[in-house]
Amino acid sequence: MEKANTDFGVGLNAYETVEEIVDKCVEAERLGIDYVWIGDSPPHLYCPSVAAAVASRTKRIRIGLGLLSPLLHTPDQISGSIIPLIEAYGDRFEICLGMGDRSQLLRTGVDTKLAKVWEYVLEAKRKIARNLCASGVAIKIWLGAQGPRMLAASKSFDGVLMNYASPRMIKWAIDKVKPIARKDFDFGIYAPSYVYKKWRPQAYRLLRIASAVVALGAPAAVLDEFGFSKRLRRATEEQEAGLRIESVVRHIPSEVVDSFSIYSPSSELRSYLTELAELSITHTVFGFPQNLSKTTIKDLASALFEPKSSSR
Repeated sequence: MEKANTDFGVGLNAYETVEEIVDKCVEAERLGIDYVWIGDSPPHLYCPSVAAAVASRTKRIRIGLGLLSPLLHTPDQISGSIIPLIEAYGDRFEICLGMGDRSQLLRTGVDTKLAKVWEYVLEAKRKIARNLCASGVAIKIWLGAQGPRMLAASKSFDGVLMNYASPRMIKWAIDKVKPIARKDFDFGIYAPSYVYKKWRPQAYRLLRIASAVVALGAPAAVLDEFGFSKRLRRATEEQEAGLRIESVVRHIPSEVVDSFSIYSPSSELRSYLTELAELSITHTVFGFPQNLSKTTIKDLASALFEPKSSSR
């Protein structure tokens, strides 16, 4: 498939060991994937340290850090971790800011009911940009967004990474941002993904769980806009009652799961990516469980880069 102006990335799971993450990044680079995105999970791994390990073992692949939450890390901490990476390994890094996963923030004792969180994130971005500029560093700063207020705030960033995969939802978001965005602004998505050659039930189960987490954490404005609020009511009640996500997911309709995930056999991915390109998407990140193994990463690369005739 001709890439045109589209970049493809793989999201890495912060719950793995550093060596496992590095090994998969080396494989992703070998396969020709443009980006790896390293998630931040404070109870487990701090992504700048993982990014340093990845950069030391790779040469070309770009490395995204995030989503990084200013509710967990101060602007000085974030900029202070990026500058040494660029000094040591070159201009290969980008970051994505956002509020972060609400349930994870609660587990770490962070107040998620702050008024105007979007203003808090925007001010953090401005401070980070000033710190980087003072050090002579310029990098792309993305905003991770779903709801209308965060989407509106993205005009002050270099691009927006949306956490859903449905073309209908993506078009709705782009229509809100495009009139206020700069000409060099990038639209991207970062969604739970499973692109496969040989279907594996374990990977599909993990995809449903990952998609359920994203759907249940989506802003009410998004769920209302697409008629998902009522359909998620029982799952939400069970989650609030303390049931494990593995139990909650059975109450989430397939349509909702599909809207928040990329799920496709290798042979059918092209048509979906063509649709994304027509919507102005220039950056597609395939999240967990696409990184489940080097085999699943290879399946993705085959779907992205093999000549069309070889997939028949």
